Amino acid sequence: MRTTVRVALATAAISLSLSACGPDPVPEPLDVTTNEVPGAVVDQEQLDGILAAVTETLVAADAAADAEQLSGRVTGPAREMRQAEYELARTSDGEYTVTPLVTDAQVAIVAATTEWPRVVQVVTTIPEGANLPRLITLVQTDPRANYELWSWVRLLPGTEMPATVNPATGSPVVPVDSEALLATPQQVLERYAEVINDEESEHAASFADDELRDLFARELASLSDGAEEAGTVEQAVAVSEHGTYSLGTNDGGAIVVGAIERDVTFTRTIEGSTLQVGENIALGGATEVEGSHTATYLVTLAFHVPATGSDAQIRLLGTERILVAVTRDDSVSPD
Repeated sequence: MRTTVRVALATAAISLSLSACGPDPVPEPLDVTTNEVPGAVVDQEQLDGILAAVTETLVAADAAADAEQLSGRVTGPAREMRQAEYELARTSDGEYTVTPLVTDAQVAIVAATTEWPRVVQVVTTIPEGANLPRLITLVQTDPRANYELWSWVRLLPGTEMPATVNPATGSPVVPVDSEALLATPQQVLERYAEVINDEESEHAASFADDELRDLFARELASLSDGAEEAGTVEQAVAVSEHGTYSLGTNDGGAIVVGAIERDVTFTRTIEGSTLQVGENIALGGATEVEGSHTATYLVTLAFHVPATGSDAQIRLLGTERILVAVTRDDSVSPD
């Protein structure tokens, strides 16, 4: 006699008990003049042109559901996530819709540097059909390259953005190994991934509580309970290979953006049982798991990291997650 267990996992937009109210008002950038940093890498007219070009590319690629049309204006995690969303829409017969994105700016945070890569971050208006603004990051890798959309996150409800410098002046670029922060930008991602994997981590106290970690914990517990008569559900989180970018804030800290990968693995361990995953994580393949089934999510993140010596905690400002791959291994079947 076989026991049938069905489990499902959301594929895209994070359910964070989003209310109709969005983040707190975004602070206006201060007009700070200093001789210690170079000028802003783009002016307002140039930024408007960059954002218009990114929008035009997104609109065309979304209409055709064709990731090739993203080339030249969308890169990094944003490219991987958008391409995955097109596949999700295809395998769900159109039931899945891509994340609404706009580039209309509320506030721009512009790097001040003479070197490359160059970075611009923009807090956007709220897209139609959404209730939270986005923080998008655009990167120019060399003098001849376009500025490309590198990542987006949804700002979490109630998020208070840190104050930044007027974009006409520009904000300092923070190196990936900078020791001017409580943790280097690379360490922030590594430690956050470690805390998700192990809530007893020594670094847990460095991070303020956030809804993403709560969501992951609740989700894992629910899936594990649902699958216990047939097998197990485990998660593993690691820093992605996309890297990280950071711009300084007025308090000596930084806005750090990057990405992690979260694997959720369903394994059938009980002989004679049937373990099924939802169609939303089967990507058009079989829903019955003979051995193991791993759903891989790319999760973009934005943090405010205080300066070294601060008593404040690292705060998650926003996030987005998209199912980007599934893998199956039937060789571990218990039968």
